[in-house]
Amino acid sequence: MIRLLGLPLSAALLLSGCAYHRVVVPIRNETGTLQSVQSTAFAGVTRRTEANCPTNLLNEVRVRQSFGEALVTVLTLGLVAPARVQYLCAKIPTAEGDTDH
Repeated sequence: MIRLLGLPLSAALLLSGCAYHRVVVPIRNETGTLQSVQSTAFAGVTRRTEANCPTNLLNEVRVRQSFGEALVTVLTLGLVAPARVQYLCAKIPTAEGDTDH
């Protein structure tokens, strides 16, 4: 019985999210779809990642680190720290408080 539970439990741990951070603006003004990029820090240094937003404005940023990515970070004593960065672009407001473009 324990063996039957071991595989699904192990898979759930490896596939589940471990850390999730989200930064949003108070008044939502998103446009487009959620974009996703992989980012890996080596010895505390990360390459510059540029958002592909035509307006040069961000509406929301999410940073996720899965269990596997967290395990890599722990096993390398923080020398390698992979994470998935997701973002939503924002429209240019036409007037203060107006989110239509």
